Amino acid sequence: MFRPLQIAGLVAASLCLAAVASAQTSTSAPQNPPRILGVGVMGCVEPGDRISVKGSNFGRAGGKSLILKDSYARVELPITRWTDRSILATVPRASNLVPGNWYQLGIEEKRSGKWTSAQRRPLQICADERPQVDASGNPINPDRGQPAGPDRRPSSEPPRRVPPRNTPGSTPPERPSVATPGTPPQTPPAGLPAPPPASGDALPDQEDDEILAITGSLNEATALAQQLTGQGYAIRSLQELPVLGFSLMRLGLPSGQDVPSALGTLRQAFPATLFDANTLYGPQASAKPQRHLQAAAEPRRYAKALIGWPELSSDCRLEVDVGLIDTAVDRSHPALRDRNLMSRNFLTSGLKPAPPDHGTAVASLIVGDPASSAKGLIPSARLYAAAIFGLRENNRVVGTTDAIARAVDWLGQEGVRIVNLSLSGSGNQVMRLTVERARDSGMILVAAAGNEGPNAAPVFPAGYESVLAVTAVDAALQPYSLANRGDYIDLAAPGVDVWSARSGKGGRYSSGTSFAAPFVAASAAVVLALEPDIAPQALQSRLAEQARDLGTPGRDSTFGWGLLQPAAGC
Repeated sequence: MFRPLQIAGLVAASLCLAAVASAQTSTSAPQNPPRILGVGVMGCVEPGDRISVKGSNFGRAGGKSLILKDSYARVELPITRWTDRSILATVPRASNLVPGNWYQLGIEEKRSGKWTSAQRRPLQICADERPQVDASGNPINPDRGQPAGPDRRPSSEPPRRVPPRNTPGSTPPERPSVATPGTPPQTPPAGLPAPPPASGDALPDQEDDEILAITGSLNEATALAQQLTGQGYAIRSLQELPVLGFSLMRLGLPSGQDVPSALGTLRQAFPATLFDANTLYGPQASAKPQRHLQAAAEPRRYAKALIGWPELSSDCRLEVDVGLIDTAVDRSHPALRDRNLMSRNFLTSGLKPAPPDHGTAVASLIVGDPASSAKGLIPSARLYAAAIFGLRENNRVVGTTDAIARAVDWLGQEGVRIVNLSLSGSGNQVMRLTVERARDSGMILVAAAGNEGPNAAPVFPAGYESVLAVTAVDAALQPYSLANRGDYIDLAAPGVDVWSARSGKGGRYSSGTSFAAPFVAASAAVVLALEPDIAPQALQSRLAEQARDLGTPGRDSTFGWGLLQPAAGC
């Protein structure tokens, strides 16, 4: 039987242990930190505006604050509603929120003052043409953007360079050069890709009134934005891309400047920051079949048999995610209606979406319902579809470099490792860094090799070493007549007169390297489903080793390592 003193001692010891456990729990990092994905506004915000913060893992409001801050100011936003996935708040009329300045929006613990957001968002307070005064009525110096008195300007030093993505003590991975033959070598700052060669020929297809800038952090981006705004640039968007490890800005050009002159000026003024054009990319497909084929009641399907794709049994369910960066997808099509499909739009606000034909066709090749006329390769996979293509003048279907970068980062945040890119365009340093960082994070990018003809120059992103480039062959194993050739080609797959879904209902025959890439993406997904921890280089080597050699023995510029030979599934 316990005595009173013994009982008291046990109680005290229990309370002590509980206090220690509580302290350890309270100081440990949350398993699932809050993640802010959007704020529901485009452009700047005015004091008094309501913002709808969207994301996940916000938890309960108790003990937390939604904060706007920079190096000089910290402002708490009044909250109207707080749920686990959304916060409705108001931008306060605070004297230390300076019109025209950029701030970081995030969630903070009230007790410790620590940021808990896994991803903070930049917000700009709209510039006000009226004279500004502080809370005491003193005029604010318009040249400094702060009350007259101590110098509180952001540093005039240029932002630091983008840091290489390597572990402490390791050697940064080498970046392959994509300089045009005849271009003198240039030495970039450490950790950045080489600057693009001087343009002596026709300019690449690009946005003609804006450029892109990359910094290594959101702090550097907001500091750079402050300086560039003062030089007449318009900050059209600024977003942190956590998977890729950089922040991306779209800059509208000052009046009277063009893209080449702006790039030259900014690269000289900020040599440690990466600037490039916002290059345009297009889908790599031909709507017309290679030869006339009538779509009979049962279409002719040769592609799976050509590569020996195994027919999966009804109880075979490969648990794997695949990303698709393309046009929007027609989710009402019978081949896709009941598929496990997530979608997100990355078009710039106000841009008309491109018709969903191309994305629907590629999606059906990957996950098409086995009971439909467009049976997919891995129908049990979960497809993440990122829409980046818009419709421009003369019905041109194009996507921008920044939209592709944002789409890749979203897929990475969702844990998607296999990404199909049936698109191509000119070389671009932002695109290059995007695919390299994606590869470093464990993603496997599969891209169409291009339909510019056998004598054409390489297209990108397929032309980058960190991307699997796929060319197309027909049922007789002959190369697609319009396919690009070059030493960047990795694999060949069926891509001529391939049957796939068309937007609306039914299907059609199409040709192009766009339709060959999904076969390699699906095969990579099967390998990943069976070996979830396989590294990108090991997976690429596996596909190359298993390929059936075509053409000249060994790797060649027409077929790469040869015809895709998929791994067995279930």
